[in-house]
Amino acid sequence: MNAVLAPTHPQPSTPLSTSEITNILVQHGYRLTQPRAAVVDAVLGHARPFTAEQLVAELSGGDRAIGRATIYRTLEILASVDVLTRLIQPDGHPAYIWGTPGHRHHLVCSSCGTAVPFTFCPMDQLAPALTRDTAFVINDHLLEVFGVCPTCQQTA
Repeated sequence: MNAVLAPTHPQPSTPLSTSEITNILVQHGYRLTQPRAAVVDAVLGHARPFTAEQLVAELSGGDRAIGRATIYRTLEILASVDVLTRLIQPDGHPAYIWGTPGHRHHLVCSSCGTAVPFTFCPMDQLAPALTRDTAFVINDHLLEVFGVCPTCQQTA
């Protein structure tokens, strides 16, 4: 079972760089404006999942404040180009985590919020059966697995 759940494409130990994200945005027809760059920098500063409202709080002060709408739009753009993954937290609220582009799911610690990506996808086997049994055309899916990380297990 460990081989299945072990992250096959773990979170990079160093964040994507702003230049790498700029290249990804340009490939998809977007520019890295100053407000978007500020959002990207804030995103890259988070090692754990974060909410849009956390970024709004971080970026709303000062003389170079970024508006709420710009932050939300930038997060949506970054998610659409696969730099961010939208997670549903244990409390049901959405959060984001950055990662290298590619299909991935996450193990999320219910205590501290740490998220570990993995690329094994059970939907590859499940989708045909669901389609056959329900006549749904499956377009997309989300998979978050919740538990308690080793660090939180030790401190409990």
